[in-house]
Amino acid sequence: MCGRVNLAGLSSRELFEWLELGKPPAGTPEIPSRWNVPPTSDLPILRRPDGTARLDLARWWFIPHWHRGTLSEFKATTFNARVETAATSPTFRDAWRRARCVIPVSGYYEWQKRGTERQPLYISPAGNAPALLLAGLWSSVRLPDFEGLTCTILTETAPEPMSSIHNRMPVILSPDRALDWLDGADASALPRLGLPGLAWHPVTRAVGSVRNDGPELIEPIDA
Repeated sequence: MCGRVNLAGLSSRELFEWLELGKPPAGTPEIPSRWNVPPTSDLPILRRPDGTARLDLARWWFIPHWHRGTLSEFKATTFNARVETAATSPTFRDAWRRARCVIPVSGYYEWQKRGTERQPLYISPAGNAPALLLAGLWSSVRLPDFEGLTCTILTETAPEPMSSIHNRMPVILSPDRALDWLDGADASALPRLGLPGLAWHPVTRAVGSVRNDGPELIEPIDA
């Protein structure tokens, strides 16, 4: 799964240059500089709703376009979606066909069970890449108490050695093919970022509280 991410250090301009998309369109929002981003917060999403790449902010908890109640009346847990079933799920299938996105993050956190305790680890690019590019889905909704974009991060079965941390992980796309996801490419055929492209290390348990936010959360610790 993926339930906490880091966005600090990301910029719209750097992201567009890295992906060879030119300059960000006028009005492109700045990416929030936060180290401890939980579901229901805003995430940056790259999408092509009209054929031109754009970056927007979306609430990280997917609400399907057909929901007509309030946010609190939507009871499903939808900050993640399984890539194996999203195409046929009533909640996600319309977005799978027409509303795909790529979600750039500086890194994400996962909790590894160690005996009776759970140790948080920080997972990020191993090299000089500015971001991990996660496959996602988005929706646009108008509810009594919220109007705007929402999104979910797709997850898949984690291979070794990542499965020793958690049995699920985000679908992390290879940068050279990530934008093909927006154009309807078969998810199973898209290359993932290889394990040599990932680095991870234990971090402080302070990341478990959303009240904590700062660069110390991603610093390695002895565990």
